[in-house]
Amino acid sequence: MQRVKEALAEADKKTDIPISAAMGYAWSDDPDKDTEKLLQSADAKMYENKQMMKRLF
Repeated sequence: MQRVKEALAEADKKTDIPISAAMGYAWSDDPDKDTEKLLQSADAKMYENKQMMKRLF
């Protein structure tokens, strides 16, 4: 995620159009983990990051 953020920041410097993205991820070592719950967790993290970005800008 850090490399993607850095690439977005670099691209943002090169254009008059603001570039940003909210990202979220989830990880589980459990092979039986419910994929839908894992996706919901990543989605929740993305929305948390999005809200944090809105407060900063």
